[in-house]
Amino acid sequence: MSAGRPDLPGWSTIESDLWPALRTFWHPVAYSSAVQPGPVGARLLGEHLVVVRLAGEVRCFRDLCVHRGTPLSLGWVDGSSLMCAYHGWEYDATGRCVRIPALPPDRAIPTKARTPTYRVREQNGLVWVCLGKPGAEIAPFPEFDAPEYTTYEAPVLARTCSAARQLENFMDESHFAWVHEGILGDRLHAEAPAFDVAREGHELRFGWDERPNAIHPPGHRRDYRVGLPFTVHLRQHRHGGSDVETLYFAVCPSDARDSVGFLLIARNYRLPSEEEARRRDLTATVGAQDKRIVEAQRPEEVPFDLAAELHIKGPDSAAVAYRRAMTELGVQVDA
Repeated sequence: MSAGRPDLPGWSTIESDLWPALRTFWHPVAYSSAVQPGPVGARLLGEHLVVVRLAGEVRCFRDLCVHRGTPLSLGWVDGSSLMCAYHGWEYDATGRCVRIPALPPDRAIPTKARTPTYRVREQNGLVWVCLGKPGAEIAPFPEFDAPEYTTYEAPVLARTCSAARQLENFMDESHFAWVHEGILGDRLHAEAPAFDVAREGHELRFGWDERPNAIHPPGHRRDYRVGLPFTVHLRQHRHGGSDVETLYFAVCPSDARDSVGFLLIARNYRLPSEEEARRRDLTATVGAQDKRIVEAQRPEEVPFDLAAELHIKGPDSAAVAYRRAMTELGVQVDA
């Protein structure tokens, strides 16, 4: 059932209504490279988590010591245990407290001295967490393990907006000429390309031939695969050659109005060092331009009732298909 927004008439279904269904999906909470050597705090669907590498394996706990409510992310790793920074309580990989320094060695540790654990997986250069029983696979990123591709991580994109706002912005072409003029678009050629959207299970597919821009001067083909709920695999194939650049964008729904985007970029070709630096600067500029827009959108959560915002046939086809697919994850839109 939809909770609705009594403070915003017309927005009958919003993202946080989906949270029960979203608990069955895998969500990114950190780059794998960030989870070493100490613990890393994260938020997912309003819950505070800590991910940590114990004896080489990534684990995920509720970010809370059961003793005095101290975040375990403030602590540190000691071999195969995570230690609380307040009183030194040690938790093993199962979340069980195995040592309380203030107790004598012959004193039993209370059986209730444990913190909840969550399913965690490393894949595609990211740490993924599922708060419930997994109901879908992680969106594929075949280029990540392909020997002909080189992958690098873009800076984390923390935004004061919902995860769906970040995702829709990433797959929206018609804003290029206005938000990214001179980099991805040209206001003299603002007409959006025509494309069709196909759906297969938890995935949407669409694409078009893109005009030349500052990042891809020869022009290129853009093919999108949107994995529900918040992942995009964008393959950009340059015209007139075999050069391919793939962007893998995965968003963590931290809270109703906060999200974190992780962007990995893989290429099967190398750029001169000056061009590589220029491209990274452009990517950072595009991110800053998008941040200004998505953090100003209202409401912060995407309204999934298609009558709540005006949609244009053609340019908004991907967003409409995405909102319909998200609604089907477990929320009924009010009539």
